Amino acid sequence: MAGLQKAKSEETHRRVLEAAISAVEAGGLDAVNIRKIAAEAGYSVGSVYKHYADQDELLLAVNSVTLGRIRERMSEALEGSVDPMFQMKILAQTYLDFARENRNLWTTLFAHRLPEGKAVPEEHILENIALLEFIAVPLKALNPELEGDVLAARTRTCFAAVHGLVTIGLEARFVGLSGEEMDREMMYLVERVSGM
Repeated sequence: MAGLQKAKSEETHRRVLEAAISAVEAGGLDAVNIRKIAAEAGYSVGSVYKHYADQDELLLAVNSVTLGRIRERMSEALEGSVDPMFQMKILAQTYLDFARENRNLWTTLFAHRLPEGKAVPEEHILENIALLEFIAVPLKALNPELEGDVLAARTRTCFAAVHGLVTIGLEARFVGLSGEEMDREMMYLVERVSGM
């Protein structure tokens, strides 16, 4: 009996999360509404709250899925590559492609803010750090002198530079780039921030 209850609970958890992911994919951050998510998943609002304390917790779960998908895409993109500069470039291009193809998930990942005083869960911080590790490894290979805190800071700088270019481009700001021009300039940016 306990096994059946656990299976039902896991199924509810999964279906609610899938409904929330679908809502974000379709309408972004503003599309996440507990009542609508519950109806879409086929459960009561109370059932949703048994698995997710509030909307913020549900959005953190969606963002964790998004981070996992980015890491998976990056891991696949790196398969078989050994040249660190190529790795840096393919990571940047993979990140750009993911943002283009999953605009609402990607935007929600950075647009969602927890209320003041509510700490980001440790596992979510670790998921972000795991994403940065993809950059740190080839960056270290290109710049062997980088160590410890300096390497960590440079890794974040590289990510911030790529993220900034992607953000401005996708938001269609007047200084933004698009299409092949964006792809070309991304490679230029990566060469410069990687220390070459």
